[in-house]
Amino acid sequence: MESHKIEFGTVVGPHPRTARAGFDTLFAGGNAVDAAVAAAFAEGVVEPMHNGIAGYGGCMLIYRKKTQDVIAIDYNSAAPATASEDMFTIEDAPDAVAGYRVSGRVNVHGPLSIGVPGVVAGLCLASKEYGSLPLSDVLRPAINSARYGYAPNGATRSGITGNAERWKKEFPETARVFLKDGNPPKKGEVLTNPDLAKTLEAVAEGGHEAFYEGHIAETIANHIQDLGGCLTVDDLKNYRAIITDPYKIKYRDYSVYTSPLGAGGLTTLQMLRLVEGYDVPEMSITERFHLFAEAMKICWVERLRRFGDPAFVDIDIDDELSDSFTAKLSEQLKSGLESPQPGEVVYYEPMSCTSHISTADAEGNMVSLTQTHGGGFGSMVTVPGTGLLFGHGVGRFDPRPGLANSIGPGKRPLHNMGPCLATVNGMPFATYGIPGGRTIPNNQLNISVSLMDLQVSAQAALDAPRFHCDGAEPIQVESRAGDETLEGLRELGHKISASGGIGGPGHAIRLREDGLFQDGGTDPRGEGKVISR
Repeated sequence: MESHKIEFGTVVGPHPRTARAGFDTLFAGGNAVDAAVAAAFAEGVVEPMHNGIAGYGGCMLIYRKKTQDVIAIDYNSAAPATASEDMFTIEDAPDAVAGYRVSGRVNVHGPLSIGVPGVVAGLCLASKEYGSLPLSDVLRPAINSARYGYAPNGATRSGITGNAERWKKEFPETARVFLKDGNPPKKGEVLTNPDLAKTLEAVAEGGHEAFYEGHIAETIANHIQDLGGCLTVDDLKNYRAIITDPYKIKYRDYSVYTSPLGAGGLTTLQMLRLVEGYDVPEMSITERFHLFAEAMKICWVERLRRFGDPAFVDIDIDDELSDSFTAKLSEQLKSGLESPQPGEVVYYEPMSCTSHISTADAEGNMVSLTQTHGGGFGSMVTVPGTGLLFGHGVGRFDPRPGLANSIGPGKRPLHNMGPCLATVNGMPFATYGIPGGRTIPNNQLNISVSLMDLQVSAQAALDAPRFHCDGAEPIQVESRAGDETLEGLRELGHKISASGGIGGPGHAIRLREDGLFQDGGTDPRGEGKVISR
């Protein structure tokens, strides 16, 4: 859409109800944080395949125009206190890409996959510390969608259809909540979740404590333990979302911010540091993707071998983004550009089902927020009487012992979410993010370059063809890049796999002239919405 002067602000989200919840909150006098929290709670109702109030977690960046600073809120899941790095049985599996699998995949689906859910804690903290409206007002759109119903989008309908028979056998409460008379909803049919509406009303009245302590917490913990899980009342009571500093680099004339580990944004920043030494605007798309491919191979191996919860793993972020470390990686990059190699698989569990929301208000404040269940419908466990479908935070750990991202009591897992904000000379420039599992850090590289190097609109940055490699070839390239690009990459020595779509749906807002002029974009790969006025 064209940039235009803003009276209230801009909200972009993956479901029309999500964007409307955020914009109505701006219209009611809320700021960008209020809008993001309202949209995120609503998203947790209307896109249950990707997101939920009991989703395992998320991360948020807040740019405050008045003080020209950026704050991060980390609400990643935490493993239960009794979780351990050897809690799952690892089987040799020569037919699997990485040569192993977890017996029964119980680390991904079912009660043992559930860590402490962070979504409610993170959103309540943001509202309390940086919002301007009462939490009860901000939660009203989500409560209404749960009580009076919403029409699931295509992705959610497809996900419900694909899982319906399994739910009937293994997850009966989930089947009861999301099937209509035992059948998946058809296009245009409305789903309600009255139990979830009651849970949300309790949060609206009591905030964080209403969810993590008392009756709701006891109901959650008792049911999960009855199923064989290890989440306890104390795990819930002791959980806190964290206000912290974001990671930051200078990229050309811009300051780029992202959420800290375990989020995926550090990998995006490292790749940006690598490509900054090249004249990206003058490159053809083939040359640009060749550069990206070799940067991705290097940075993904670093990520999957060494990164983990910084409270448990010795990671010096200043060193990770330093000139000296970038120079070291740059030598590898030069070698790869001259002679591309196959790369390697480090850990293979590429789950993806996530939501991103961006907001900006008329003052120029910005929020970039990504949150998730994990894979589609998370753990697939719904707790009776609450309407809560749980994410699978434990499933985000590497199930093998002795590694940086192995499971540990209270440990927070490595994940791929990586919302970004960018400023120029301290002034707001852009808020952007995208779902898609491991494609997230790579697509954030692509969007960043489109916005800052190619100087395109928010919509054009999301429309652009995408590219993905998480350590090993073949490399995925969207067919929309064109046959010439695919053949050009093969001629340069790459193995290429054409794809109909990589990641998405992303969302972005680009701000101009101190935030008074804004343009928003929503991904053509999804069914999202931009609302701006």
